[in-house]
Amino acid sequence: MSSSQTMQEKVVRSGVVAIILTFLGSVCAYLVRILYSHTLTIEDYGLFYATFALVNAATVYTDLGFGYSVAYFMPKYLKLKSYSKAWNIFIYGQVISLIMAVILSVIFAFFAPFLAKNYLKVTGSENLIYVFCIYLTAFAVINGLILIYSSLQKAKYYSSITLSRWLFTLIFSVFFFLFDLPNVIFYAAAWAFGHILTVGIFLYLLHANHSFLTNNKIVWEMKTFKLLLTMALPALAETVISIVIITDTFFLTLFKGVKEVGIYNIIYPLAFIPVILFSPINTLLLPMVSHLMEGEKHSLKYLLQKILEIIPFMGLYFALFLAISPSYIVSVVFGQKWSGLVEIPLTVLSVGTIAILLNGILGAVILGIGKVRERLKVAAAMAVIGVGLNAFLIWYYGVLGATVAISIAALIISAMYIKILKSSLNFSIPVLFYLKLLIFSITIYILVKYLNIQPSNWFEFIGFGFIYTIIFLLFGYLIKLIDKRLVGLLLGKKF
Repeated sequence: MSSSQTMQEKVVRSGVVAIILTFLGSVCAYLVRILYSHTLTIEDYGLFYATFALVNAATVYTDLGFGYSVAYFMPKYLKLKSYSKAWNIFIYGQVISLIMAVILSVIFAFFAPFLAKNYLKVTGSENLIYVFCIYLTAFAVINGLILIYSSLQKAKYYSSITLSRWLFTLIFSVFFFLFDLPNVIFYAAAWAFGHILTVGIFLYLLHANHSFLTNNKIVWEMKTFKLLLTMALPALAETVISIVIITDTFFLTLFKGVKEVGIYNIIYPLAFIPVILFSPINTLLLPMVSHLMEGEKHSLKYLLQKILEIIPFMGLYFALFLAISPSYIVSVVFGQKWSGLVEIPLTVLSVGTIAILLNGILGAVILGIGKVRERLKVAAAMAVIGVGLNAFLIWYYGVLGATVAISIAALIISAMYIKILKSSLNFSIPVLFYLKLLIFSITIYILVKYLNIQPSNWFEFIGFGFIYTIIFLLFGYLIKLIDKRLVGLLLGKKF
């Protein structure tokens, strides 16, 4: 077996573990949202996620780009068994993250009364900001732990961090609910406690199981710091550009108020289910693409063409299901009070999510073939376009405008990414496949509406979902969506 095949098998095994644990973490996170949507008013639910979005936007700045440097250099020194150097690289990055998290928390705390009055526009919401500042500091440490376990290639550990933080957050949230304390302050405290507990557990595991790292002396080396800085600055530039795109919640809060944010945060998690489920694939693809670029471009070309078929197929599977019966799905999952508020924007965003899902995969492929600068240019262009779209459409159309803006931006990014990839790999866009997919989906939609199929209870809903899934699987089989060559490529075997 070749080294390339061995690497692919290793990547696939690690990727499967990461996907399973990340999926379980996503389920816990989803249950947290479901609990909040049922136990908070629409306004309080919106206030919670408007405040979270504000604080969470700061998390991308906590490591000042040094997270990328640590992720790049630490595995190299671990491979050379230079554990002292690897440990100090991690510490440099972690100290910077902690210092920045504390500074940002102090800034948020200082401006909390102003933000509560002029941005959130809810009396007493400054207390929610104070609690989320604790979460911000704990999150900075969690990011560092994910980096070090990733560098050690411990898929079970770094994936378990995601599972643990959401599981503990869910447990604390349920605890407060059972003791009749279901309000935004206690729920924010549940996030803080859940993340702090996760930090404690995985710091202990790091020291207990990897003492060959943690027992090394911490020393200051300017040369090493400058080495990290050379990669940190470009990474920080990309981060600053990319965060500008995420202005949907900001403009909704500023222009429309927390109620609209609450509605948007019901739509978003439903439409983004496929993105959450398939995001771990990016981790699996990046090293695989990098290896296939070395003398196996024909295989990479084939893989890319299958990606352009499979990802839209899976995205459409979820989008069409949501579009067929949005009212019932929303009322069952998040509560009856949301029915009638989200149907049209949910349908729009679920369709736009197909492009978003594809962008995540194509972005990983672009990094794998070394087109980092080109990807940065796309991010810069979309920062300008994204802010403009969000500001204009949200000002006039609120939640619906936000979903339209995201969908348009995603389509533009898809076109840009495909153009970048076509410059390096001579592949064709499966236009005929998309036409078949479009005809199939329109036929299903018209048939369901014509027969007036509307699930009214759990039994009918599950039955409809089962039949719907079988029909999609049969269609995928008929159009030969997955073949032996693709399976062999993913498993590092030849058929």
